[in-house]
Amino acid sequence: MVVDRLHTDDLVHVLKMLSEAGLPVSGVTELADHFLVVKEGAVVVGAGVIEVRGSDGLVRSIVVHPAYRGKGVGQMLVKSLVSGTKRDLYLLTETAEQFFVRFGFELVSREEAPAKLRDSEEFRCLCPESASFMKRRVRPIIS
Repeated sequence: MVVDRLHTDDLVHVLKMLSEAGLPVSGVTELADHFLVVKEGAVVVGAGVIEVRGSDGLVRSIVVHPAYRGKGVGQMLVKSLVSGTKRDLYLLTETAEQFFVRFGFELVSREEAPAKLRDSEEFRCLCPESASFMKRRVRPIIS
């Protein structure tokens, strides 16, 4: 399996996976140039993106094909997304709190959300109030 940038013909597969997983597809097409996908051969088995919101990022649309769950696809994807970022990252999740804790995310109050993040469609209307809000602070580089 390899992590790659999303190619135009991969988008339909990503949208289908998101829809089948009950995740929002709104705004995905506009973010297509920033998506990463995990592929096994030519088949897209996972996808995700960081939506830049001011100086921060919103991790969203993390999805793994059901046949590949539990096989490290999600870990490979999230590690690739967050490695080297110089932004504080945020996300909303209804089901994967413990998964994201492994990558340095912690639960925080929605009131901590930066204004540009609160203005996002994901924050305002795509994810319910019951979704957990999580933050991963930028780690200082030790030389």
